[in-house]
Amino acid sequence: MALYAWGANSSGQLGLGHQSDSELKPQKVDLKGTDLKPEEIISIAGGGNHTLILDTNGLVYCCGGNSKGQLGLSDATLTFTQIDILKEFKVVQISCGWDFSAAVCECGKQFVWGNNQYTQLGLSKSITCTGIPSRLQVSLKLASGFKQVSCGLRHSAMITKDGELLVAGTGSKGQLGLGDDFDDNNYLSISKVPGLSNIISVASGQHHTIALRENGTVLSWGENKYGQLGVIPSLHNSFIPLEVFQHEGLQSVYAGWTHSIALTKMGEVFSWGRNSYGQLGSERELSYKPEKIEALDNINQISVGSEHNLAVTKDSGLYSWGWNEHGSCGTGDKMDVLKPTRILENKKVKLAFACTGTSFAIVE
Repeated sequence: MALYAWGANSSGQLGLGHQSDSELKPQKVDLKGTDLKPEEIISIAGGGNHTLILDTNGLVYCCGGNSKGQLGLSDATLTFTQIDILKEFKVVQISCGWDFSAAVCECGKQFVWGNNQYTQLGLSKSITCTGIPSRLQVSLKLASGFKQVSCGLRHSAMITKDGELLVAGTGSKGQLGLGDDFDDNNYLSISKVPGLSNIISVASGQHHTIALRENGTVLSWGENKYGQLGVIPSLHNSFIPLEVFQHEGLQSVYAGWTHSIALTKMGEVFSWGRNSYGQLGSERELSYKPEKIEALDNINQISVGSEHNLAVTKDSGLYSWGWNEHGSCGTGDKMDVLKPTRILENKKVKLAFACTGTSFAIVE
């Protein structure tokens, strides 16, 4: 197996050992000299100029820019390097915001590092940034442990072991869901979203958040300039969660900067929100309405970047669509891709990951 990478690479975030404005075609990443094996990779997340990789052993590797400590290392690096501080814990999930990072461990502990200027790490306001992965300490009243974290531009959302939702960061556009009397200057670094339970999936966009309940109800809140909440854009922002979509077969939700996606257990994909770069995968009359992408079926795994998407079919085909200015769709040019298009055609793809202008695939 091999790891391939393409798209924006101005800080070396693709792990190719060099910096470049963009890599228009998928390039094989040389992992010699690291303990990272392509067949053991289970997740890849990326921010504005950094990347994290998680493997089956629960180890986390990173590369790219490190201006705010978002790598969890002392320096930037052009090749994938293990984060030593997390070695003692088995990490099961990772997420990257623009310039910050988070990891959830099997034991329910959560570690955060990088920029905390907007308290997006959930740490004390006195910490503006940290390069040391730090355990997120919350009272037992808030959470006995964490199951999932999703980092956006300047906020993050976390599912607790009890299926409730905690949020941190800026709430200026309503993305924390704490009501319109919420003030960013309030003393709390981390808060519980009232009235939410049985949450099984959460995703943070640029200024919006979406969550999925066990019964297939999608809730969303925050900025709605492009209909990314799933309601008519004349409602500019919502400071409280809105129930916008219900489908019993839904498995998980995803957020780009300004679009939203949901995947069903049967492998169907629904999308809504901004469509300026084709990120919804089809032409839409009313882009705010959640609609099935007819061109996609039997999807095994989906990954949503800032403004592009990747989907792996059950028979190991890889499709990409959306914004392509830095080649993140892997089509070999910079033209936006308006509908799901097959790439890496002669290869079997096990997993694929869309990040902030970057893409990765594990290829058999």
